[in-house]
Amino acid sequence: MSDASPIPLAIHGAAGRLGAAVLRLALASPACSVVGATVSPRSNQLGRPLGGEGALSYCEGLDPSVMPAQTVVLELSRVEALPAHAQQAATEGWPLVVGVTGLDGASEAALAAAAEQIPVLLAPNFSLGIALLKRLAQVAAEALGPEFDGAILDVHHRHKVDAPSGTARALAEALEGAGRTVPIVSQRVGEVVGDHTLVFAGPGERFELRHQAEDRTLFARGALAAVTFLRGQGPGTYTMDDVLAARGGKAAAP
Repeated sequence: MSDASPIPLAIHGAAGRLGAAVLRLALASPACSVVGATVSPRSNQLGRPLGGEGALSYCEGLDPSVMPAQTVVLELSRVEALPAHAQQAATEGWPLVVGVTGLDGASEAALAAAAEQIPVLLAPNFSLGIALLKRLAQVAAEALGPEFDGAILDVHHRHKVDAPSGTARALAEALEGAGRTVPIVSQRVGEVVGDHTLVFAGPGERFELRHQAEDRTLFARGALAAVTFLRGQGPGTYTMDDVLAARGGKAAAP
């Protein structure tokens, strides 16, 4: 459904690294209207106005009574908060974009239940380049054959909690879809934003596909692209593959 009006956007986890970056872009974008931004009860941002001014302030939770129709929720908080947030979104009919990684059984079950009522987009990585890398990885795995050994190198900053990353796991799952199982080697060093390399090594030659994230803003732009895509979609589960395919006017690969 095409709609040129600004998208009402609520962000869970608006004080985190990605949440703050998305909030800055959304506040400056005529395509979005920020209607809510939640933070941890322990956050020093709690109660402060968004962007340093304006009527809206950082809050602990979203109040359905003040959320506009067609609000899209961007979930960037913590995995333990996700089940409650997913249930609220489903109850209120809010499309839900999820950028939380390291999902557990409870959060996966909550998202599956929510997807029966609302559109839910799962994105361990909001980079459109990573979505393309997954597609190319499947092509390479099928073309090179079993005589080529594969591996995924997963490098992030030292502060990242999960290893392997959600992105590395998504790449591995894409390769499993092409009939290949490969190991993941994770490193957490310095302030690396994100560096993922897929290596295929065979007799006398090596083939590499690599994606390097150089600026966290790319993830914020991808998150807003996901929000824009999800508006007007029907109930179900979506990924950044669908966002990438929609930009090219094609259906996502199964």
